[in-house]
Amino acid sequence: MRKLSGEPAAPSAPPPAPKAAVAERQSAPPVPSREPEHADIPIREADPVAIAAAAPAPSPGGVRTDAGLAGMMREPNEVDLWIDIDRLVARNCLRPGDTYSQMAEEFQHIKRRLLGNIVTNQHHPGPPQNLIMVTSSVPGEGKTFTSTNLALSLAMEIDRRVLLVDTDIAKSDLTRLFGAHGKIGLFDVLAGYATVPEVILRTNLAKLSMIPSGTVREAVSERLASDAMQALTMEFARRYPDRIVIFDCPPVLATSGAAALAPFIGQIVMVVEAWRTPRATIKHALQMLEPTRVTGMVLNKTREVPQGHGYYYQYGYGYGYGYGTPPAPAAANRE
Repeated sequence: MRKLSGEPAAPSAPPPAPKAAVAERQSAPPVPSREPEHADIPIREADPVAIAAAAPAPSPGGVRTDAGLAGMMREPNEVDLWIDIDRLVARNCLRPGDTYSQMAEEFQHIKRRLLGNIVTNQHHPGPPQNLIMVTSSVPGEGKTFTSTNLALSLAMEIDRRVLLVDTDIAKSDLTRLFGAHGKIGLFDVLAGYATVPEVILRTNLAKLSMIPSGTVREAVSERLASDAMQALTMEFARRYPDRIVIFDCPPVLATSGAAALAPFIGQIVMVVEAWRTPRATIKHALQMLEPTRVTGMVLNKTREVPQGHGYYYQYGYGYGYGYGTPPAPAAANRE
């Protein structure tokens, strides 16, 4: 066709290279890349596959990785005690980052009173106001439930960090709830077998640490009333100015531990089970403590009261008690 149209003939293909030259080129070392071996290659936001590949793996323990919770988490290499958030929620505890549920609102009201006292009484001559004891008159009223949720609620504060201390070594409910049973803790420090840095466990929640009850079970009340305990509470209160220390204490009338620790504590919260704890029992417990340091009372396990049956504290916090015949139990009554 080129000849018929008068065009010049196409150039002939070059002869094939000798086999030796081909082999020489194949054996030559590859040309080094201009990019470093581990260079960070930017990922475009429009590439969902690349984003999914670069996303961090889900956290252990069944913790939800939503944005609100992820911002409250520590790095894994900084965690001494991993809290299974879903396990706490299954036991009616607050989920960190939850600010809209009814229970979250209830603990908002409780902690605002306590935080207000810390600010207004920071120069008070007595014990530091950032030391908070949570106790009850008798067992089973929900003091550990209250301590845990109060700590979780306070850990959501922007300018505060929380240290949760289990002083009820007889039951160690708080220690068991957080999965720290068998670890050294508070009473090991008081007995001289451990130091404070050895027993403070940093949890996966960035602003929450805890101290288990420990393993030493002798002379419990005497150790709580000792000079070593007083020095320890002051160290807890003053080491970090933004720290709030919550002591989960044994019931006042069950043991003498709470009464022994009370003189070193700035604020005392008394948990009362609605419709169960008699007034005489509550009055007796209050007499065992310093009345001026009892900040308030948490009315726990409340149920809706029909109109005309007395007081009902929607937010579970107050100084009064219900009157009249208690209503039928609710279908789902939390602790």
